[in-house]
Amino acid sequence: MNDYLILATLLLCHILGDFYLQSRAMVRGKRFGERGESGVVAYPKATVIKAHIKHMLIHAGLMAVALLILLAIDVIQLTYERLWLAVGSIAVGHLLVDLAKSWLRRKSHQHAQAVKVLIVDQLAHLAVIVCVWVWLFDSLSNFSGLLTVDYFIIAGAYLLAIKPTSILISQLLLPYSLKNEDTQIPKAGQLIGYIERVVVLTLIFVNQYTAIGFIIAAKSVLRYGENGGKNTQLNEYVLLGTLASFGLVLLVGIVARLALGLG
Repeated sequence: MNDYLILATLLLCHILGDFYLQSRAMVRGKRFGERGESGVVAYPKATVIKAHIKHMLIHAGLMAVALLILLAIDVIQLTYERLWLAVGSIAVGHLLVDLAKSWLRRKSHQHAQAVKVLIVDQLAHLAVIVCVWVWLFDSLSNFSGLLTVDYFIIAGAYLLAIKPTSILISQLLLPYSLKNEDTQIPKAGQLIGYIERVVVLTLIFVNQYTAIGFIIAAKSVLRYGENGGKNTQLNEYVLLGTLASFGLVLLVGIVARLALGLG
């Protein structure tokens, strides 16, 4: 199991680096340009490349620290040569994928293919990590210790259910976005989404699917009662976001349960 723990660690570091340690300002700084009404607006290439390298170093640092800690407490068996080779290979692969995405995004409409770009980008990063892992670690012997892959699967499921899912839902709802009202609490909807997906994922892990149905019903009734069902556009927007949120977190939870052998 030593090799699988290393893979889980690398994937966990990727989620943290790409979604939790990367601000919106950093994302904008990595763009070569955007297509606007007046055409493509190009950004200085040197500045953009520096932003990409900074992001790559964050990923490399996360992976190196995580693997070194696990190595120091004898949870994994790993040579320093393979450790640094893995960190370097994945970091360079991550940089190349991000550069390709930023370059292609400049030539396309900013929002038209946002969901597809996000999914393809993450699949490409996943492919890089898995390929490097198979190349370097698949032949390592199983590890022994207190930590197991299960903990990393659960942690990864929660991390995926919170911010990455929120980003994906925002991209899905982008064509239907409503103008913000002054009466809304800033980022309240985002925080509600985080909390509800954590609760739902927890219920999935403890096999309480019935309770999830009550949450969906209660939220629908509450949101419907805000305007008495008069604002059809708002109701459809909220319903679309709710179904997308619960649908994605159910998918993450079910896959995590299968990985944990819970069926």
